[in-house]
Amino acid sequence: MTEVSAPASPTTWHLARRSRIRAFRAGPFILILAEGQLPNPGYEVDIQRSPLLIFPPQFNLLWRQRPGIWPTVVVPYRHCEVFRYPVDQPTVTVHHADGQDQVEIQPIGAELAQFGAMVSDRSTDEGSAPGGEEAIGMSANLKFDEAFANALDNLPPFDPPYPDALARVDVVDTAGLFGGLPGFHHLVVRVRRVVT
Repeated sequence: MTEVSAPASPTTWHLARRSRIRAFRAGPFILILAEGQLPNPGYEVDIQRSPLLIFPPQFNLLWRQRPGIWPTVVVPYRHCEVFRYPVDQPTVTVHHADGQDQVEIQPIGAELAQFGAMVSDRSTDEGSAPGGEEAIGMSANLKFDEAFANALDNLPPFDPPYPDALARVDVVDTAGLFGGLPGFHHLVVRVRRVVT
């Protein structure tokens, strides 16, 4: 007989268990890749910036169970997220159910070359708006609004050069990444912010 489980609250995130966490540097961004096992197929995983206001920022590996009835079968997971992260920091702290890991940030290799090209800083490229700042955002659900909101979060803090300065954010590129080492299944949106 197969056991089933249903979540007490499908909207509550908890620190997740992991078997391994790795991080890779691509310009001003890091890719955090977590691997582990889920208690059943009804769980979803996320990596979020910690609400602690410290430098450098820290991150939380989280999971929650989706609504529904799920068989009690352990399943592996691999989840990645991309964040803007200070380029002079050699490690990143990720909190999880068993404590925290100080993860060494590795340079991207050949297996992540396309990802590196996609997130490279193009704000100084010829033809870009002067003073423009760029960032990328990703959505594992292939949703534009999630990727756009993530890209806005990854932009550097906005410091208006004068009162009532208006910032315009343009979408300059949209693409999909599939497969590879992190098991990408992501919509990627690149935005550029200019002050008008």
